[in-house]
Amino acid sequence: MKKPGKNKLITVNPSIHTYRRIPIIALLLCLSLVSASLFIYQVTLTRVFSPMLRYHYVFLVTSMAIFGLGIGGYISYRLACRKRKTTSALRLPEWLMILAASYILSFSLIYKLPFINFYAVYSVIGALPFLAGGVFISMVFKIFSEQSYKLYFADLLGAGLGSVTVVFSLNQWGPVNTVLIAIGFTVISSLILSFYLPDKKEMAVPISLAVILGLAGIYQPGIRQFEERFTGYFTSPLTSLSNFRSDNIAHSLLDWNWDAYSRTDLINIPTFRQGRIVSIDGGSNSEMIRFDGDLSKINGLKRDLNYLPFETGSNRKTLLIGPGGGKDILLAILAGSTDIQAVEINRGSVRMAQKYASYNDGIYNRKEVTLHVQDGRNFVKQAPAGSYDLIYLAQVMTDATETVGFALAENFIYTKEAIRDYWKALDDQGRLAFILHDEKDMTRLLLTIKESLADMGISEEQFRKRLILVNRRMPGASSQTISMPLLMVRKSPFTSKEAAKLFQLIKSGRHTPIYIPYVTGDKFWANLKQFRIAAGKLKFTKRMNFTPTSDNKPYFYDFESSINISLLIILAGVILIALLFFKPAFRKIALKRSPYYFIGLGLGFMLIEIPLIQKFTLFLGHPTRSFIVVLVALLSGGGAGSLAGGWKRFNLNRRYLPLILVPLFAPLVFMLINTIINNWQITSLELRVLVSFGLLLPLGFFMGMPFPHGIKTLNLVKKENAVPLMWGINGIMSVGGSVLAVIISMKIGFSFSIAAGALIYLVLFLFMPLYEKKWEPVL
Repeated sequence: MKKPGKNKLITVNPSIHTYRRIPIIALLLCLSLVSASLFIYQVTLTRVFSPMLRYHYVFLVTSMAIFGLGIGGYISYRLACRKRKTTSALRLPEWLMILAASYILSFSLIYKLPFINFYAVYSVIGALPFLAGGVFISMVFKIFSEQSYKLYFADLLGAGLGSVTVVFSLNQWGPVNTVLIAIGFTVISSLILSFYLPDKKEMAVPISLAVILGLAGIYQPGIRQFEERFTGYFTSPLTSLSNFRSDNIAHSLLDWNWDAYSRTDLINIPTFRQGRIVSIDGGSNSEMIRFDGDLSKINGLKRDLNYLPFETGSNRKTLLIGPGGGKDILLAILAGSTDIQAVEINRGSVRMAQKYASYNDGIYNRKEVTLHVQDGRNFVKQAPAGSYDLIYLAQVMTDATETVGFALAENFIYTKEAIRDYWKALDDQGRLAFILHDEKDMTRLLLTIKESLADMGISEEQFRKRLILVNRRMPGASSQTISMPLLMVRKSPFTSKEAAKLFQLIKSGRHTPIYIPYVTGDKFWANLKQFRIAAGKLKFTKRMNFTPTSDNKPYFYDFESSINISLLIILAGVILIALLFFKPAFRKIALKRSPYYFIGLGLGFMLIEIPLIQKFTLFLGHPTRSFIVVLVALLSGGGAGSLAGGWKRFNLNRRYLPLILVPLFAPLVFMLINTIINNWQITSLELRVLVSFGLLLPLGFFMGMPFPHGIKTLNLVKKENAVPLMWGINGIMSVGGSVLAVIISMKIGFSFSIAAGALIYLVLFLFMPLYEKKWEPVL
C-alpha cells in the first residue's frame, strides 16, 4: 500500500484534464487577449505616472511593478506544490476575474489617492495586476507545456496587439477608457474559458462584469468626470501647478488632453496678461500668446531674448523645432518670415492650440505656417541643403520627456550628428539658435557643437567668430546665474562691425552678453577651456559629465558620470528576488543549469529590443511610431518563429541553431539602420515603415524560438512543475535586461547594448545550459 504523502506528490489534479478539453484556438485567443491587456496596462501605467513623478522614478516604479509578472510565476509554482491541492488553485477563469478586479483597484488607487512620497507604495499598487496575470500565464504554460511553441506565439501576438491598441486608445480616448479595454480583454478571455468548462455557473461573474463595463464605456460624461479628478497629479509637488501654488500665483486649469506621448494641460494665469501656459506632463511649459491678427499688439515680444536670433539676418525661410503653444511662430511672423516650417513632436500641444484658435488667431493654420507633427531631427535630415535662413529650437526638451516604453530621455536633437544635419540645412548666412535651460545644458551643447564643427574642418578660432552666447535678464536673479540663455551659431563668421552692433542690441534689451566675438567673453572662453580640462577629470571622480553626445549615446541630460541610483535599485531588486524566491525553489527541484538558459533569454532579448526602439525613432520620425513598429515587427516575427521553432533541423548536436542566428542578425540590423540613416534619404513614411519591417522581422523570427524550445524541453523530461518558475525568472530578468540596456546605452552606447545581448545568445548557444547533465540519456 502506498503512503498517502507519496501518492499526493504524483497525483494529477483532475481539473487539468478538464482544461485540456478546451479547443487550442480558444486557448490561444484567451492567452493573446490577456497578454495584450497586461501590455496595455503596463504602458498606461507609465503614461499616468509620468505627470506625477520625475522620469527616472517613473521607470523605477513601473519596472518594480512589472516584477509582479515574475512573482506571479513563483506564486503559481507554490500553489501547485501545496501539500493539499485544491481545484481553486488551478481555476483559470477565477484568476482572470482577479486580474480584472486588480486592474480596477490598482488604477483607481493610483489615480485617486493623494500623492504619496513613498514611491514603493506605487510599485506595490501597480504590481497587483501583474501578479494575477503572471499566475494565469505561467499556469497556462505549465498545463499545456507540450504546446509551448503555439502558446508563445499567442503570447507574443497578444503583446503586439497590445502595443498597437494602447497607442491608438490613449490617443483617441485617454487612460481611463484604455484601462477599460484592458479589463474588457480579460473578461472576454474569462468568458471563453468558462464556456468550455462543465460548470456553466462560472460564466455569471464575467457576464455581469461585461455588462458593467459596457455601461461604463457608454456613459462617457462619467468617464470624463473621473478622468478630470486626477488627485495624484494635482497633489504632486513636482508639477508646474504645484509650483504656482507654492509661489501663491493665482491660476486655473482650463483644459487638458491625453495621448500616448504626454498629458497636455492648458493653464490660465490672470497676472500673465500676454497669454496662457501649455504644460506637457506637468513640467515642460510653453506659451500660448493672445493674438487677434494685429501684430502691433504683440510688438513687446521683440524685447524678449527669444526674439534676438530673428534680428541677426534674413528670416524668409524659418524652421521652428518644438513651437509648442505657438509663441515661436509669432516671433517668426513678427520678424517677417513668409515660409515657416513648424515641427512639433507633441500632438497634444498642437491640438490645444487648434482647439483655442479663437484665442491665438489659429496660429498653426496661418498661411505662412506649415505644420509637421514629427521629430524635428528626422524632419531636418530630410531637408535639402541650404533650405533655411534660421533653424530655431527654444527649450525643446526637458529632463523628463519621452515616456513611451522604457526609454530614459534619449534626445537626438542635441547630438554631434544633429548639428551636422542642421548645418547642412542652413544657407550660407543661416543661423542655428537654441534657447536652453541653464549653464549645464549650455556648456554641454557648446562643447558638442564645437566638436561637431571641428569634425567638419572648422577650427576653434573660426568657431568662436561664429558664436553668440547671451544670458537672460531675470527679475531677482543674480547676474552670475545663467538662466534660459541663448546660444547661436552662424554658418558664416560675424564681422567685427556686426558683433559690435549685436552687442549694443543686447545691452539695449538689458540682457547680459556672455560671449560676443571681438567684443567680450575672452575670459569666459579661457574659463571654459580650463573647465573642459577639469570636466575630464571630474568625469572620473563621478561628478559631472559634459561629454558631447552622439546618435549612439544621445542622453543629453545625463550629466552624472555615475549610474543613476534608480537603475541600480531596480537591478538590486532583480538580484534580490532571484536569490530569495527562485534560487531556493530551483535547488529544491534539482535544477542547476536550466535556469541560466531562461535568465539569459530574458536579459538578451531586452538588451537588443530596447536600443532598437530608441534607434529607430531617428529613422521613423516619432518615438510612439518607433515603439509600435519595432515591437510589432519583433513580436510578430517572434510569433511566427515560435510556430516554426519545433523544426527538428534546428537541433544540432544538442545545440539549438536559432541561438547562433540571433547574434548574427542583431548587429547586422543595427549596422544597416545606421547606414540607412546616415546615407539615404527616404522621404516616404510608408517606405520607411516597410524598410523597418524588412530589417526587424527576420531578427524577431529567430528571437521568438529559444523560449518555447526551453519550455518544450522541460515537458519532454517531465519537468512541467518547473515551467512557472522558468517563466517567472525569465520575466524578472526581462526587467533586469531593460535596465541594463538603458545603463549600457547611457554610459557606453546603443551599439554596446546590442553587442551585449548578442553575446549572451552566443554564450547560450555554446554552453547550452538548458540541458542538465543527467538528461543526456533522455534527449
